[in-house]
Amino acid sequence: MEDIVCNGCSLLCDDTAAEIDNGQVRSLGLCLLGFTHLDVALKHQLSDLIDDLLGKAADLLTSAENPLVFGWSNASNEAIKEGLALTEILGGHFDSTANFGVMQSMTHTIHSLKLDTDLEYVRNNGDFIIYWGSDPAESVHRHPSRFAVLPRGDKIPEGVESRTIGVVDVRETETMKIANHRMIIPIGSDVEFLDAVIDDLEEKSSITSPVLGISAAEVIGFVSKFKKSDCTVIFYGSGILNSGNTQENLSAISRLIGAIRNSGKEAYALPMYTETNLMGVVNVANEVSSSLQRITANEFSIALIVEDDPLSVLPGPVAKALAKSTMVYVGPPGGLTDSKAAVSIHTTDMILQGSESMSRLDQVKVEFKPWKGSKQSITTSAVLKKLQQLVQKNT
Repeated sequence: MEDIVCNGCSLLCDDTAAEIDNGQVRSLGLCLLGFTHLDVALKHQLSDLIDDLLGKAADLLTSAENPLVFGWSNASNEAIKEGLALTEILGGHFDSTANFGVMQSMTHTIHSLKLDTDLEYVRNNGDFIIYWGSDPAESVHRHPSRFAVLPRGDKIPEGVESRTIGVVDVRETETMKIANHRMIIPIGSDVEFLDAVIDDLEEKSSITSPVLGISAAEVIGFVSKFKKSDCTVIFYGSGILNSGNTQENLSAISRLIGAIRNSGKEAYALPMYTETNLMGVVNVANEVSSSLQRITANEFSIALIVEDDPLSVLPGPVAKALAKSTMVYVGPPGGLTDSKAAVSIHTTDMILQGSESMSRLDQVKVEFKPWKGSKQSITTSAVLKKLQQLVQKNT
């Protein structure tokens, strides 16, 4: 078996291996999500007549006054850089699904206050782990087993037995099955619950009655762990980032981290998301202005979609408006956007490409490793660079 890097989710696991034996994929270390991703990637058919497709794509993009260049959640850092350069040449608008919440998190004071850390530090030091509005059992499968719950660490000698796990969500989740504290709160009540926890921590008030339907004893037990733990780590997900109250929720979490630190304890907060390289978009592209309203208003007649499937993830009205535009798709085959595109240029999935880099959800840069399982490689970054040349030639 050869070492590979898995891009099945934002963990970008680099401790995995795989081989092809008699036409069958065998792997070591891959979760079900990662194995399925590799298996599907191996069945991908790359584009024929690539030069003809590139010419058609360049003609379409050149003809537009203000093309939308959108996607990037599964593209390499290098491809994102090429996409930004192409957008500048086209005089277009660059946007990403990172704007759905991750970008807001990374531009919020919760990030500038240095409240985040890396996953290796969590593994070695985190003794109170909280999944707030995030459910890794459904999205980033190896997060608990590799970093946050099960593994032993420098200060966590017994692994899971040395940790306390809390889950805060609006419904019962799979991750709650491994939790010591399960807080189910009403939709949109995160700030209210956080304020109650902070007030008790700071001794501004005591919890003597139920909070949002949760018994006083349960909430008191939850708060007591913040007081007893040496290192608290909150992993906040879509329940915080896509709730409609993103800024308020992030501010409240930063206040909680501040209250814990003021008591002399360590505390950190990190965003959780599934898409492989949203953090790469944040780091490479910096702040990106949202185009959702402009898409809905049909301002973009042509859209270049790269390594993403926005027709499947955008809100209904936005997706319907985008579908009315002429779309050019660049990336591994599959998905609604690919099937609806006027021109599709299929490239090699990163797990097989074995080169370039992505940024893990904690911002750690991960370099992909060459793998013999891939016999042909068409990289997205090379396609975008070629499009730059053709567009410049056309103008």
